[in-house]
Amino acid sequence: MFKKLILIILAVFTAFALFGCGSQIDTPTAEIVIFHTNDTHGRIIGDDEYIIGIDRIAAIHKNTPNSLLVDAGDALHGLPVATINGGADIAELMSAAGYDALVTGNHEFNYGWERLVELRDIAGFPFLASNITRNGSPLLDDTLIIMVDDVKIGLFGIITESTSYLAMPAFVRSIEFGDPVQTAREKAEYLRGQGVHIVVALCHLGVTPYDGTLSTRLASEVPEIDVIIDGHSHTELPDGLMENGVLIAQTGQHGSNLGKIVISVENGEIISKTASLITVEEAQTTAPDETVAGMLSEVMAGIDIILSEPVGESGIDMSSERSPGLRTQEMPLGNLVADAFRAAAATDIAIVNGGSVRADISAGVVTRGDIISVLPFGNSLMVKSITPAVLFEVLENGVSGIVLDSELNIDYEQSAQGRFPQVSGFSFVYDPTAPAGTRVVSVTLDDGRVLSPDDNSTAITLASIDFIMTGGDQFVMLEDIPVMRELGSADEALAEFIRVHTPVGTPASGRILAHS
Repeated sequence: MFKKLILIILAVFTAFALFGCGSQIDTPTAEIVIFHTNDTHGRIIGDDEYIIGIDRIAAIHKNTPNSLLVDAGDALHGLPVATINGGADIAELMSAAGYDALVTGNHEFNYGWERLVELRDIAGFPFLASNITRNGSPLLDDTLIIMVDDVKIGLFGIITESTSYLAMPAFVRSIEFGDPVQTAREKAEYLRGQGVHIVVALCHLGVTPYDGTLSTRLASEVPEIDVIIDGHSHTELPDGLMENGVLIAQTGQHGSNLGKIVISVENGEIISKTASLITVEEAQTTAPDETVAGMLSEVMAGIDIILSEPVGESGIDMSSERSPGLRTQEMPLGNLVADAFRAAAATDIAIVNGGSVRADISAGVVTRGDIISVLPFGNSLMVKSITPAVLFEVLENGVSGIVLDSELNIDYEQSAQGRFPQVSGFSFVYDPTAPAGTRVVSVTLDDGRVLSPDDNSTAITLASIDFIMTGGDQFVMLEDIPVMRELGSADEALAEFIRVHTPVGTPASGRILAHS
């Protein structure tokens, strides 16, 4: 009996020594891994060079203990595999891959906010949009707290306020976009009050000059955030970016990298945080997840027949590069699309914003899948009657994002904005050294007429997509002009133009000239 009492006392003493003074004795370091993607735009099918693929991403995540998988927006819309079923196939695949959360990007609104809510329910995991409300109430999910290895992780989502005009105006007209900095500060403070050890801001803001708040500003003004996982600017940050003690991470675009953030926590305090990128080559060492791969095969089998239908041929390669490219200068593919719009609508002129053209056309057979990849947003064509004065305003907005470097040359990377115009039926000259809003020097119609910026009477018929015609990309000068005609889809117009003119060659150039 005496020996038993001694053993009990020793056991109690040992337990007290080990656990009773937990605040004074170090606990083992916990290592949390957060895998992340951004701006995949429907690129879920892997290859050996450019895209990891959602099946390998799923396997990497599932094979890594104490890991989360999140997305920083623009995942549910883009390539035909995303748009044909209104984003549902992507949502289901992301769910099967084990995604824990997604922040809505501006392109998540391309189906309308009602469909976005449906896609959240289909996915079955939170769609974070902390600075978005409708009628004063959160539209989607506000914050998320996840416990991993006794570490409490709090997440919230911030979307760029410029979505109010980057998305189809009709799709966001009833949505309120709150200030990103103010919202982030409120959510970070709330999560700290819930006792979280790591605060993660899942953002679709970007780190290069865009209209709207950048993630670098968020880090600078809200140091309560530990990590910002970002998207929108399609920027590769191989080692992350440290701003005011906040780690900012972004992978680039199109699933070409998988982001990996490693956070070490000891006694509830972060002792290190690092960011890195897993490349396509590195991901090849992991076998695809069988469940996700099987689902992916079923999805593709269902749409391959539709997408493989030939519509015509192209005699040349035409690039959809952003910069230098469709968002900074005249491009053959932009000219082709604008010509197709003008032909379909039988108008004097046509304009297409460079940001709506999303994939290359290669020499050879052009399929319906190629067409939908080039114009993936399901826009319809509209015709409006405008004056030369309005056209000047349109073009001023289109070239207003051009930025010069220290030697007064165009800085293509900084200048790439979706509003840059590709045109048909006219040419124009602009001066990039002039202040924004005063850059357009001259506009000449194809019939030789030189237009005046003061002409408020001459009627010109304009064809463009409904996104532009209803004020998207800040083309607000077109918003209230009555619609003369509304036609079919933009992708059908391009398909028909290629069918009629097959094989298409290099469109006439010299439509946009930049000089001081």
